[in-house]
Amino acid sequence: MVTALLLLTEADDAAALEKACGTTPSIMCEATWNLTHNEFLARSIEWIVARPLAAIVVTVVATLVNRWARKGVGAGIDHFIASREFAGKALGKIGVEAGGALVARDPREVIRATTLSSVAKSCVSVVIWSVAVLIILGLFNINLAPLIAGAGIAGIAVGFGAQSLVKDCIAGFFILLDDQCGVGDSVDFGPTLASGTVESINLRMTRVRGADGTLWSVPNGTIQRVGNLSRNWSLGTLDITVPNGADLDAAIDAVRTAVTDACKQPAIAQVLLEQPKFMGVDRLDAAGVTVRMAIKTNPGEHWAVLRELRLAVSRLLVERGIQLQGPVAGG
Repeated sequence: MVTALLLLTEADDAAALEKACGTTPSIMCEATWNLTHNEFLARSIEWIVARPLAAIVVTVVATLVNRWARKGVGAGIDHFIASREFAGKALGKIGVEAGGALVARDPREVIRATTLSSVAKSCVSVVIWSVAVLIILGLFNINLAPLIAGAGIAGIAVGFGAQSLVKDCIAGFFILLDDQCGVGDSVDFGPTLASGTVESINLRMTRVRGADGTLWSVPNGTIQRVGNLSRNWSLGTLDITVPNGADLDAAIDAVRTAVTDACKQPAIAQVLLEQPKFMGVDRLDAAGVTVRMAIKTNPGEHWAVLRELRLAVSRLLVERGIQLQGPVAGG
């Protein structure tokens, strides 16, 4: 009989505890119930102290995890982008001398790493805080099913309405990740888009300044090809057309002499990567004989060098009395 009464009392206590604190009572609510057996007080402690305290703990944990995750993502992207710099430092630690170009940090790498890190960090923060908010809402017994369903419907609606925006951002992310172009590069996006010098690039669009000064804003999602005219180095060509019957050897000698002398100027010499190469006769037709010189320079510097070389060649040809067939060309 006593055993039955004890079992009945324990069952009543368990039912009362569940009524006051729920099926999974917190430590504070259960302790309050065991001390006072007051349903109102236990329930008040649960809602006023226990659950807000749990929400604060979740917020603190989410903050710490978000901070560590953002740092980890930033460091990972920086390591991926600046792999050349890290390789140079690693070689230095084992006693292997690395060249300055290997150890030096390319400014465009900083831009890429900054942009990609900001996007990745934002995505990490959104995921972590979304989970934290759902956990906190669950602590207060808020039914999450309608919220998740509503968010799903809203996401579908936004997805249909912002397809081009999402497409542009994804395309911009991979343009930066693959380093297809950077600020200061001379690019050609095709005849239907734009060509010129890149002034800015982000996930949404790339801004290109045309040769006539027009600033083109090109959505990244519309870029089907990227012709980078100044990646690592630039190559300029100088074409000179000599009339048929003219002294070709004298013209070639004059061109070589003018180019060689002009390349000794400090302003030109410091941007040359190689000595100009004589490519020989490039074209032979009724208009005359075209000879070509090739000039390899630092990225984007070939235009200024070609202008100086055209001027030097024209002056020497005039001085030696050699007539040209049409203008001195180059590109």
